Amino acid sequence: METRGLQAYVPQFPLPKRAKPGSVRSSRTRLVFPGYLFFKAPAGFRDWDAVQWAAGVRRILQQDGGPAVVNDAVVDHLKDRLAAGELALTKPEFRAGQPVLIERGALAAVDAIFDKYLDSQSRVRVLVEMMGRPVRVQVDLGDLRQAAG
Repeated sequence: METRGLQAYVPQFPLPKRAKPGSVRSSRTRLVFPGYLFFKAPAGFRDWDAVQWAAGVRRILQQDGGPAVVNDAVVDHLKDRLAAGELALTKPEFRAGQPVLIERGALAAVDAIFDKYLDSQSRVRVLVEMMGRPVRVQVDLGDLRQAAG
């Protein structure tokens, strides 16, 4: 997007204190708003497809028939709070039998049923249908989201 004259900002939560440098957890992106980013466009910018089809972008939020505008002060405040550690990633609460979607990893985009939390606070077990039967699979908690209902 920078090649099109856009300044982009993708807010991310800081790494957990226990993440080891070079580990999978330390390299995982911890997005505040998955699928969304903030960007500044030059006056008269019209190449909205460059934004819409950028890697990881779900859609452009609309307001009054055009792209939604967020005040710079709001974005700066968000940056300051993230840098100060005032915002933290909260773990989602799932219950046994709840439909979930695996968002990352080898099973990305696969529907599953939440089974249980494992001993590690960051690992869970889900049931994935394979070859007509449920199969237990362990995944990172951060790789799940509630399925659209």
